[in-house]
Order: sequence, then structure tokens, then C-alpha cells
Amino acid sequence: MSTHTSSEYYDRLTEIYLDHVNDENAKATRFRTVLEDFFHDYLFPDEPSTKTLAQLQALWYQDGGNYQLNRLISEVRVDLNHITHENKSIRGNRGYLMYLFRACITILIHLSGEDPTERTRVACGEVVRDYLNDLNEQQRDIVTDNARIVYVNAGPGTGKTHLLVYKIVDILSTMKREAKIVALSYTRTSAQSLSDKLSSTLAKLNMLQESLPYSGTIHSYCLNSLRSYKSRNGGKFDYIIADETEIEEIVDDIFYSLDGEVEKEAIAKAIRKPDDSMDQRILDAIAERKDLYKRISVGEILSVYLNEITNNEDFVEWSRKNMNVILVDEAQDLTIENYQIFDILLEKIPELKLFLVGDPRQNIFGFLGGSFDNLDQFLKKYEGQISQKALSYSYRCPQKILDFTNGMTFSDCDNIQLTSKSKEKGSVTVNDYDNEYDEAKATVDFIKQRGSYNSIAILSPRIKTLGPIVDELNSQGIRFVVQGGSNSLKPYIQAFACMNRLIETKLKALGTANKLCARLEIPKCKTMPEFLNTEVGKEIKKLGTRYEEGNIKYIDLQRSFVKICRQYFNSAAKDVMDSDFQRLYTMVIVKSDSPKGFSYYFKHYQKQFISLDADFKSTGTTEDAVTLSTIHSAKGLEWDCVIMPCMCDHLFPDPKRQEDVDPDERLDGINTDKKLLFVAVTRSKKDLIISYPCMIRDSKMQARPSRLLGRLMLL
Repeated sequence: MSTHTSSEYYDRLTEIYLDHVNDENAKATRFRTVLEDFFHDYLFPDEPSTKTLAQLQALWYQDGGNYQLNRLISEVRVDLNHITHENKSIRGNRGYLMYLFRACITILIHLSGEDPTERTRVACGEVVRDYLNDLNEQQRDIVTDNARIVYVNAGPGTGKTHLLVYKIVDILSTMKREAKIVALSYTRTSAQSLSDKLSSTLAKLNMLQESLPYSGTIHSYCLNSLRSYKSRNGGKFDYIIADETEIEEIVDDIFYSLDGEVEKEAIAKAIRKPDDSMDQRILDAIAERKDLYKRISVGEILSVYLNEITNNEDFVEWSRKNMNVILVDEAQDLTIENYQIFDILLEKIPELKLFLVGDPRQNIFGFLGGSFDNLDQFLKKYEGQISQKALSYSYRCPQKILDFTNGMTFSDCDNIQLTSKSKEKGSVTVNDYDNEYDEAKATVDFIKQRGSYNSIAILSPRIKTLGPIVDELNSQGIRFVVQGGSNSLKPYIQAFACMNRLIETKLKALGTANKLCARLEIPKCKTMPEFLNTEVGKEIKKLGTRYEEGNIKYIDLQRSFVKICRQYFNSAAKDVMDSDFQRLYTMVIVKSDSPKGFSYYFKHYQKQFISLDADFKSTGTTEDAVTLSTIHSAKGLEWDCVIMPCMCDHLFPDPKRQEDVDPDERLDGINTDKKLLFVAVTRSKKDLIISYPCMIRDSKMQARPSRLLGRLMLL
């Protein structure tokens, strides 16, 4: 039992922060000492004093610690370690010291369960101003709506993220430490953006974060909930979400184990969404590989979570203590399973509130299972219990662009009219050219004349249709970056990750071994003994044995993997490879302490190491480069000027949706393409340029403007 009080640690942190000595590094080092003392003397007084802060944090987390708080503690601990060991300097950066001070106070609030002293609150600058002044009248009405279920139809540029942030601020200001907020986004990037904007807003408002909202995707929330719950009860749920590359590895492994008697497509389908009616051999093989690879598909995570929340009352009670408000972004793109989860949670947790934000006109991910129909059915089910609102002021698009989108019609949803609050006059231009090469030259000439390349995006449903423009950009020496299309990890980074997974699985993962073989351009193997007899297999086995026996440290294991990569990828640009491995060290390796830890952190940063090698390679850097993007990848982004070339009727709408399908399917396809167009044109903050060739020279085919342009041709 600790003899110390929380106020002792609040006072020590405050004393350090207010000390007249102006050495931010020295103060940060002293913050670290206070945190260590707090963990040793207050939280774990009976643990040996030799245990590190990281070890004590792990003990706390294993005992059922909060996921979001654990992440904050890790970030602060790593930061303070870097500063203490002079790997990072914050001298002269008073703002960063304030961030660390407030973060340490937040950690103490949550771990001690006691309020900070008045002196500490004053030092934190907590003089909360009226946050509602930062909202327009529509946003204020929505933020202060206390209905149990709220649905907001939020069009492009209407301040959707701003709204979500201030809804969280409103909940925190009224519920304080009682707030148990779960904020769910469609992508990890969106979740991080929401988290960052919330932090900056709370700092601007001088609010102490007395509750830590969870911000992530719905499947990551389900996964982390299962982990925390199982850990609290002495069990384990130590899986990582499998990405497409890892699913391919597991498929390959099972395919060879079943002597090629089962189609790979059937194995992949069973991994993504297992069903009891499937081939039992496949299901047995998946269960075995799941424990070996410690990977789980998104579909199975949702199924396991649904089962627990439906049948395990103890899990329901645990969930009840950890959530009382759920906020959901991109509600139009959620799956049936997502809404089933909300249904059960609303039924079993009577005090739970649900705040949904979406835009049916931007429902473009139906191919991933997300559909406005799922949201529509949910809204109908709770009709009379839902407060439905709308945001209609767009701060992004000029009225000229909105005049076009306001005239669009959709077969499955209303088109709420948007009014521009942008100060830009804007322009909409439609050009036709003799052929695709004339179109490409005119487009690139315009880009060169305009300059400021990073403010320009060229959007298309498919990157490959931009071939002539890519050739012209290259010929005129204009830098560009590519988003969307076919891409994969840089081969040496993927090889490095495979080596870690092989050690993690104790050299039993044949699929991972063959992925490594493919990256090293050596023949695939049918068994693990065959792989371990190859030159690289022998080297990895030797390293794995030394690591397991404690004869080589984790960091030296990683250095050995880098050496192997340099040996096999000696044709790659050395400076680029060195830079990538240095970034990998900073982002991932330094935060992890084992191959399994590497895999966990690598998930969060792997997009930093993408190689666009299947369609077109990016040139230069993103500092001043034109963006080439699919419309799907452009969603949520914005540019001053958006260019949409190749707007021919046989390219957009998608011709695949017009062939050999019944009339209803064809109409659904056209409706989806309308939504793609809606998303594309509303990425523009100033100018929209649409063009089409009258003839496709390569195929000698006459072309006509896309039927989707319709009314735009008359503007």
C-alpha cells in the first residue's frame, strides 16, 4: 500500500514546470523522474526498484489498463527517454515543454483517479473559453443536441471533422472524467487526424484532458477491446489485423499444406469471413495458421466481437464501464456487421449514446461491403428515436462547383443543397480535344503555366487511364506523386518485415518464407525444411536460434536483417535504402523490443514505405509535385485545382458495369459512378477543369463526353 498521495506528484511536476531555470531538456528529464517515482512508489510500491518504467507500464496494462492511456504513456515515455539521453533537444521550445507537462498531468489524473491541485490547473493554463463560439449556427445546434441517437448528413467541406472534435469537447466539458468516448473513423489516417485535431483544439481552449477518447477504426476498437478484456481475465487475444500481403502468405501456406487440392480463392474467402458451411479442411488449416501467424482478418474480428457482446454478459458489463458515447464518421460506408454491433450495444447498454456523421452522396466503397443501404435500414429501424440533422454550408467549394453538384440526382438518397461559404469565386471549365495526346499536352501545358504544383490534382477512376499525361509530365520534367492504383511495400522493406515474422513464428510460417523468396527473387519452397536449407534460410535460422537463446539482442537482430537486405538488394539506390531503414528505425524499431512488437508497430507506419511499381512511379518529392490519384484515394482530401481528364462515356461510367448485367444492376452502377463524380469535383477549393478527347487515337475509336456530365455541359 502506497504512503504517497497524488497531490505530491502534481506539485512536483508543477514546481519543475514553473522553475525559473530555462532549460527545457533538463525540465523534461525531471518530468521523467517524477513519472518513474509515481509508477514505483504510488502504483507499484511492492515491485522491485530495479524494474524500469516500461516494465511497470506493461504490468499496469496487463492488469487491464486503458488502451488509449497506454498509448499516451508510451509516446511520452519514449519522448522523455530521447530527451534524457540527448537524442532529442527541445531547448527553446516552450510549447513542447507545455505539451509534455500537460501530458504528464493527464497521465496522473487517469492513473490516480484524483483531481489535480488548483495550482496545477492554473499552471496548465486551464481557463476554458466558450468553445461554441467556434461553430456556426448549424454546428452549434448539432453539438448541443442531447438525443440518444443523432445522425448528421454532412456534405463535402461542411466541417465534419470540426463538428466531431467539438462534439467531443462538449461531452468532455459536461461529463469530465465520467466521459467514456469511443470515436470511430473509416480509416486509420482519418482516426489519427481526428485525434490530432482534438489535441490541438483542447490546447487552444486550455482544457485539461480528464478523459481520453478512443480514436480508431471500428475493427481496431473491437480488436483492442477483446485484447483488454481477455488480459483483465488472465487470458490472451494477441492477434494483429492481417493485411492483404499477410493473407496472401497464409493462403500460400495452406495451399501447399493441402497439396494444391483447394483453390486459393476459396482459402482467401474463408480467411476473410469464415463460415461453418465451408470446407472443413480449410477451416481447420486456418485455425492452425491463425495461432501460428497470430493474424486475424477484419471479418473475423467483427464476428468474434459480435459473439462476445451477444453471449457474454461479463464482456457487456466490462464494455459498459468503458463506453457511454460512440461517435462514428463516414457512417454511409459501414457494413451490416458494423450496424449489428451498434444494435446490440444500444440494446444492452441503455445509457449509451450514438452520434453518426455521414454523407450518402459520398458512399463509394460499396465493393468493400459498405453501403448507404446499411445506414438507411438502421435509420428506419430507429425512426422516431433519432434526431436527424444536416450541415449545408460548404467552406471548401466555390458556389460554381456546388451549382453543378446541387443539380445531380441519385437513385438511393436525397441531394441536400449546399451553399458556399468559400471566399473564392472559383471556375468550372469543360474542354474537348481531338485525341488523348492533344488532351495530355494541353493539360500539362496548363499545369506548367499555373505552377504551384502541389496545389493541383489530376483525378481519375483508374490511374492507368492517365498514361498519356504521365508521359507528358515526364517529358516536360514536372514532378508528380501517385495515390491509389496498384502499389506494394518497397521490396527490401517487405523482405525485412518477412524476416521479423519468421522469427516471430519460430520459423514455421511457410507462406512468409515464400513471400521472402519472391522478394529476394529466389525459387519458392514447398516445405519449411526446404526453405531453411536455402542460403538465406540458413542465415535466418542461425540468427533466430541465437536470438531465442539470448545470445543476440533484438537491436542487433534488426541490424543483421538490414545487412541481409543490403546483400540481396545491392542494385537499389543506396542512399534511398539507407534513408528508408533510418526512418524504419525511428518509427518502428526503437519503439519495439521484439519481432512481435515490430509487427505491431509496423502496421501503423507501413504506408510510409509504399512503392508504386505496378502502374506509374512517383517522381521527386511531395514538396512541389502534382498529385495523380484515383477518386477513391482522393476522398477526404482537397486541392486548389482539380483536373479530370479522359471523361469519355466509355471510360467513365465504368464500362464493366454496362455489359452483361440486368437493368437494375446497371442503374446501381451508374448511381455509384455519379457518386464518384460528386466526390471528385468537390475536392476542388477553387478551379475545376474537366476534359475529354473526341477520339481515342490508340484504339482508333470515336469518343463522346461522359453522360454523367449532363447539366455541367450547359453551365
